[in-house]
Amino acid sequence: MTEQKIAVVNGKHLPISNRQSIEICKFLKGKKIDEALKLLSEVVKGKRAIPMRGELPHRKGMMSGRYPKNAAMQFIKLIKSLSANALRKNLDVTQLKIYGSANTAPRPVRGGRFRKKFKRTHITLIAK
Repeated sequence: MTEQKIAVVNGKHLPISNRQSIEICKFLKGKKIDEALKLLSEVVKGKRAIPMRGELPHRKGMMSGRYPKNAAMQFIKLIKSLSANALRKNLDVTQLKIYGSANTAPRPVRGGRFRKKFKRTHITLIAK
């Protein structure tokens, strides 16, 4: 049986914006796990912006961007879980690079008279 050189983590029905999660996945693509955790912690502190497309205000060092703090905290949890999965498979965590994808999830409708739809996203992170 061949050994697998990847570690995978799936986040289902996360309460974050699909657009923000897609942009964070693009931002993290090809980065190492330690570097990704450091960058996302800077986003949570408001020191680094995530580059985003669209008509948004310009940020220092880039065209346009935002500080998606809640989404970054969810990604930090997923990356820590990804690191633990890689250690469990006896992979070298310092050499693994992150690749991810985000998809829309079914949105629950809550409320009585005034209904409100809540944001939901599925995220898959892979470390190769």
